[in-house]
Amino acid sequence: MKINQALLKHLFEYEEGDLVWKKRTSNRIKVGDIVGHLSSIGYIQVRVNNILYAAHRLIYMYHNGLIPEGMEVDHINGIRDDNRIENLRAVTHKQNTFNRTKAKGYSYDKTRGKYQACICIDGKTKHLGRYSKEEDARQSYLNAKQEFHIIDEG
Repeated sequence: MKINQALLKHLFEYEEGDLVWKKRTSNRIKVGDIVGHLSSIGYIQVRVNNILYAAHRLIYMYHNGLIPEGMEVDHINGIRDDNRIENLRAVTHKQNTFNRTKAKGYSYDKTRGKYQACICIDGKTKHLGRYSKEEDARQSYLNAKQEFHIIDEG
């Protein structure tokens, strides 16, 4: 059986970011148990009908129905196991990449002894300037991110 909102509501209850078993589907499952386990990369995973799913995708579907074609479910605050529905939204892949914390938008330029800020827009790097203070470079990046990486939350 294909996963859908009706099946999710039949099997689970939603409680503050967790799915909880509503039906006993095996000897190991108890009604009222929180569903899933933490994966090695920080997402909660859930097995339904012998298929492994990311819990955040199931929770989104539980509340909103099918995930629109070509969309991904994003954790707004970037915390992979924070599956509260108010922290989840459907976004494009490109919008989802804006959450990556590794690309902080600024770095220290040893040759000039200053921090430089930059942002990637449509695959091109836009330099935002050089700064004596790290916090100024960070703020420059955050301002540009707010301006250029607008996500429509509809």
